[in-house]
Amino acid sequence: MNLKNIQIGLIIVLMLCLLPMPYGYYTIVRICTVVYFGYLTFNVDTKSNKNRKVLFFYIAIIILFQPFIKLPVGRLIWNIIDVVVAIWILLHLGKKR
Repeated sequence: MNLKNIQIGLIIVLMLCLLPMPYGYYTIVRICTVVYFGYLTFNVDTKSNKNRKVLFFYIAIIILFQPFIKLPVGRLIWNIIDVVVAIWILLHLGKKR
């Protein structure tokens, strides 16, 4: 399974968050998102300033989606966050990092 397939799967999983799903589904989404962005964070080349900014974005997403301490934001805010992250992944689909 290559990274592009994982990206497409994560986009679908994030967009399904817009539907009413059981609570456990959202926990699985959080774990999948943290693992994906953790992988990207581990593979960022931090020699350029642009890549450092991307690294901080990845870390922010990891903190936001981490499944251990839930952030007390409403469903609407989470839906917006899910869509924004899905669009970001879509815009970077298949790009080498």
